[in-house]
Amino acid sequence: MVYDSAVRRACQSHLRLAVNDLSTTILILRLVQLLLAIALLALVGQGIVWILARAVGQEPAQNFFYRVLQVVASPVVKLLRLISPKFVSDRHLPFAAFGLLMGFWLWTTAEIANTCIKHGLPIRECLAGR
Repeated sequence: MVYDSAVRRACQSHLRLAVNDLSTTILILRLVQLLLAIALLALVGQGIVWILARAVGQEPAQNFFYRVLQVVASPVVKLLRLISPKFVSDRHLPFAAFGLLMGFWLWTTAEIANTCIKHGLPIRECLAGR
């Protein structure tokens, strides 16, 4: 029993050190920000291709690039469909997903800046790495 508690304390202190490490925290936050940016840019690109396809008289669902961007953004839109009320139209879900992703992206950006400031470093120097 004493051995188990000693191992548990050692593991907890190691995890605390890994989370409090500046480079690890920044890495995790930047990876999250990258995933959010990929989905955001897919939604923006999908909207641009939709506008261009409509301008030339093509159905957007027939456009190859529109479908590729739709596949990239579909996990976020499907997740939003699961948590949104049924009266929300499916055609409005990409707009809601864009707003949600943009909010999370901004929060992640602010959290990166906050982490750098907490460690007493300017943001530019903190993101430049060591």
